[in-house]
Amino acid sequence: MQPHLQIRCIRPQVYAYCLSAGGNSFVHTETTLESLERCLWDACDALGHYFSSVQISLEGQPLGSYGVALIQRNAPALARQLRARFLITRERQARPLSIVSAT
Repeated sequence: MQPHLQIRCIRPQVYAYCLSAGGNSFVHTETTLESLERCLWDACDALGHYFSSVQISLEGQPLGSYGVALIQRNAPALARQLRARFLITRERQARPLSIVSAT
């Protein structure tokens, strides 16, 4: 069983998260955190030695699975990567499909 970290932005530079495993929420914080980096670190600190990796979603968009130890060591770099992946995926979803005829 791999936990799922769901992060949402409440307003600019204010984040909240929810951790769940197997569909059941086991940690939920209403505490506002000042950065995405802090949110990542705080959530992984809560995971402690219990899990080696975590699935991460930002604003409901799945962004992949990451090692807890890696996140704790380098939350700022991962936050930059997650923001970039979020924006790229969001842009792809917003583009209308164009059909080109092969005639």
